[in-house]
This record gives sequence, C-alpha cells and structure tokens, in this order.
Amino acid sequence: MNQPTLAPSPVGRAQILKVARSIGVLGGGAVSAPRIMAELCDPQVDANEVIRRLQDEPALCARVLKVANSPLYGQLRSVSSIDRALTVLGLDALRGIAAAACLDRTLVNGKGTLLDLKSVVSHSQATAAAADSLARHRFPELAPSAFIAGLLHNLGTVVQMHIDPRGVEALLAARRDGDGRDVAVLETELTAIGHEECGAVIFEEWRLPQALVSAARYHHSPLRASGAERRLAALINISSTLALVSGAGMALEPTSPSAHPDALQCLDFDDAQLAEATVVIAARITRLKQAMQ
Repeated sequence: MNQPTLAPSPVGRAQILKVARSIGVLGGGAVSAPRIMAELCDPQVDANEVIRRLQDEPALCARVLKVANSPLYGQLRSVSSIDRALTVLGLDALRGIAAAACLDRTLVNGKGTLLDLKSVVSHSQATAAAADSLARHRFPELAPSAFIAGLLHNLGTVVQMHIDPRGVEALLAARRDGDGRDVAVLETELTAIGHEECGAVIFEEWRLPQALVSAARYHHSPLRASGAERRLAALINISSTLALVSGAGMALEPTSPSAHPDALQCLDFDDAQLAEATVVIAARITRLKQAMQ
C-alpha cells in the first residue's frame, strides 16, 4: 500500500532567519554588507551618518563615486567626494547607489548553485531603475522609497533557494517546460515558502520601514498590502515587469511577463502606458547596468 505524500512542513520565521544568517544575508559584523545595507535603508539614519558610513568603507565609497560620475547622472563636473555626491545627487540617490553596491557584494560573492546570482542582481538593479524613473515622473510621493524597494524586492529568492532547493528546482523545471504563470502562483504549488515572505522576514529583522517590508511581501499581490503601502507594492510589480521586458530577466520569471492587473489598477496605469514606459525606461536600465559594472 502506497503511503500518502506529505505536504512540506511549514517554514517559520526562525528557519528563514537561520538560513539567512548561514549564507551571509543578515550579517553580524559591523562592516558586513547586509548590515551596511540595512543602515542605508533606514530613514532615521541622517545624511551625515550615511556619509560617515561610506567614508569608512573605501571600496564601497569608490563604487559610489564611479556611479555618480557615470553617464547615468550626466554630471558636467567631476564628483570627487561623497559630500559632493550628496550635494549633486541627493540623499535618496546616494543611499540607492550604495545599497546597490552592497547587494552586488552580498549576492554575487555568496553561495548559490541553482540560480545565476548575477542575473538576480541584474534584475534587481533594473527593477530599481524602472521604479525610480516611474516614481519621479508619475508617482512623486513614492520616489523616496522606489529605488530601494525595487533593488531589494527579490532578495528573498536567495534564502528560498537554500531553504527549499527541491521546490526551486521544480519551479525552474516548470519554467523550462513553458509554464508562464506568475511566480507566486507556482510557488504556492511547488515550494515550501515563497520568496516574498523570505524577503519580508529579513527586512523586518533589519527593522526597515514597513513600506519596504510590504513591497517585498506583496509585490505579486499588491491589493493585499495596506492602503498606505499598496501603491509602492504595485509600483514594484510594474517595475519588475518593465525590467523583464527590457531584457533583465532571470530563470524564475516567465519569458513573456505581464504586470498584475491589480497593480495596473492600483496606479491607474494601462497597457498602453506600460508599453510607452518600456521604451523610455529601457535606456535608463541600460545606463544603470553599465554604471554598476
């Protein structure tokens, strides 16, 4: 007599955090990239503290200045110091550039075999660029959080991969077989834990603002976020789609992506506007990727 197949055991917060620590996504040291990234995302950390933190990290400081002097920002004068970068770019841009460099360091140098982590970083950077551009032109109230939220939205994927490798392998197999459904739908069927929940738990541990936690937890179902946080989650959903359409794909995502109807409705966005935004934002995504190399 065949034994019934048991459903995967629920994955709790403690297990998510344990795995995150084991692969360096939380980080315990004062100079760890995750710790620095968490500080950069904290709105309570003022401009002087951000500058001090970057000046204490020469390699990170150099990456920030490289991006600040790239065609992405089109500065006519050379940006030769972090103080100058703050003046010409603003605190939000400075935080975003530094956090992007930390994410790159954390993931690309980390452990992982199922996924190409460089593609995860590339997609995250492209989503951040799209979110920043959309927010500045259409949703200015979301601009302070847009880049960071886009940058971090898929960080939970790395933890998910280590918690449930068989589930992630099944998801990748479904993609190879042409299953184009939303990744959150496939996760419900195939994995023990979704990447959104993994990311949200990590950001709660970092003590990030609730809007960033909700954007991580609900970017595939923005209407589940609270009213005050729903628009940012919807923006990240649309921006992720724009990143994918612009060529910044990753193996877990469908090859023919589409924004969630709830996200379009939440931001009063339609397919025609999405197509128009794709053309405009593709160039910015390309410039950001070149600047971050």
